[in-house]
Amino acid sequence: MNTIPNVQKYNDRTSFVLKKNLIHIVHKLSNERAGILFKSIFSFVNNEKVKIEDPELLKIFLDIANDIILEWDKYNPKSEKYHWNYQGGITELNHAIRNSTEYKIWRGKVFTRDNYTCKKCSDSGVKLNAHHIKPFANYPDLRMELSNGITLCEPCHKLEHKTPQL
Repeated sequence: MNTIPNVQKYNDRTSFVLKKNLIHIVHKLSNERAGILFKSIFSFVNNEKVKIEDPELLKIFLDIANDIILEWDKYNPKSEKYHWNYQGGITELNHAIRNSTEYKIWRGKVFTRDNYTCKKCSDSGVKLNAHHIKPFANYPDLRMELSNGITLCEPCHKLEHKTPQL
């Protein structure tokens, strides 16, 4: 289940950036599929409904859409500071990271990879947590690594934190 991010809070944005590294991906697509991709991107940034049936095209689209949101979240032209809730750097780093768009995208990718199913008890349709295999606090370089995440339901996540970490 791939969810297209909501861009309603960005209605004041008048532009977006497509990164140059997309060119090799787009060149591999047929003209028809590239057209579908770009029309979907324009619909997305204009907060219009996007429906992409092709799984490969959907993955490319979601990567681009998440990049656009990351860029939009970085800069608020009204305050000339990064992020809408910038308060002069007083927020604890841990809190700031866990509430960042990048972290939310990481969680979404962990859930998607694990098919929204707890990897310990195979429960689905319940509240899930994206758990760091190597602890968040001890391994800052691995915080956003997909391979360092696992989907756990809340009870399994609580048990995991009661178990001593190696």
